[in-house]
Amino acid sequence: MTRRNHRRTLRLESLENREVLSGPTADQAYMLELVNLARTNPAAAAEKFTSNLDANVTATIAYYNVDLNAVRNTIASSPVQPPLAWNDQIGQAAQGQSQYQASTGVQSHTGANGENLNQRLSDAGYGPTSSSGEDIYAYSTSPVEAMQAFLIDWGVASDGHRLNIQQPSVSPADAYKDAGVGIVTTNGSNIGPQIITVDFASKPNEQAQLIGLAYNDLNNDNFYEPGEGQAGVTVQATNLATGAQASTQTQDAGYYDLALAPGDYEVTATRNGQVISNQNVTINNVNVEVDYNLTQLAESGTPPAPAAQVMAAAVSTPSTPAPVTPPSNPAPVTPASNSTPTPTQTPAPQNTVVIPQQNTVTIPQSSSTPAVSSIFSKIFGSGTQFSLTSWGAGS
Repeated sequence: MTRRNHRRTLRLESLENREVLSGPTADQAYMLELVNLARTNPAAAAEKFTSNLDANVTATIAYYNVDLNAVRNTIASSPVQPPLAWNDQIGQAAQGQSQYQASTGVQSHTGANGENLNQRLSDAGYGPTSSSGEDIYAYSTSPVEAMQAFLIDWGVASDGHRLNIQQPSVSPADAYKDAGVGIVTTNGSNIGPQIITVDFASKPNEQAQLIGLAYNDLNNDNFYEPGEGQAGVTVQATNLATGAQASTQTQDAGYYDLALAPGDYEVTATRNGQVISNQNVTINNVNVEVDYNLTQLAESGTPPAPAAQVMAAAVSTPSTPAPVTPPSNPAPVTPASNSTPTPTQTPAPQNTVVIPQQNTVTIPQSSSTPAVSSIFSKIFGSGTQFSLTSWGAGS
């Protein structure tokens, strides 16, 4: 749909691969953690992303007559979904799409050479896909603002961005398992300052992963933020039935993932040869997240045990761990194969709004909200038209 430029717009879509990634950057890991918050703790996400809004977001919401209380309740009441694991190939596709938009100055789900999301994922080496989706906000000032745009989805009747993230009508077994984030900073006059693309996907018969972040909680908010990630933490999972072990280390941004077969595991985290955490985790067919707030662990007052001692105990004592409660199951609705929901949002003083591609809305220059209209005119020029799109499942 077309509408007056206001704030920036937001989108969902596909992309092409550009640069080779190995694990997320700190900003990418942060954006993924924000997405996973909305999936695994909808009530906390509703509070975080609909409270303490800045003046630009507040003006945008007013302009689109958003009932913020209703939106907050909708976000909070969404069924819990499993967290998404970072995937380098999807991240490469998302980063390429953000770079392409920076080069063209246009927010779009269409990549170079007209490629759609699934073509871009395939080019990056990911697939075949059983489902896929994309959210784009090309006018963001931060990952938090992008999440506000995606979840509040102002100006988008389909709520396509939020549905991509929370998947309220999809069973956990059929939900997305993997994600990648592309973030590009640009000085372009038409879009930016940050272009944020989030791609979602899953593959048939994909193994579940244990994922998480190790971080020093510098601001004591018990949540990962850029600059807090800690590399070099070893995470080892021991199957309590078979004794089989698998391990990995946290990457530069503090992120780790470990593909595991279904079963009960003792998961031990060590740093510099000392055990910092030891717990039982059950893996079924969905991802499980275990984060390590190193600040809290250090303040707990429990002296760490030597790593070798705990590892030996894990192998020799196959006790049955307490089961981990799986995510609640929404009505089992199988998502359309290879569907890509794509909302786009209209900007307000400096915000974006998502709107489905199928719909077209024109906002006259003589807007009934003169303050917002005046801001837009100053930013984009008199008579500027703004295009918003949303790509919903099955469209």
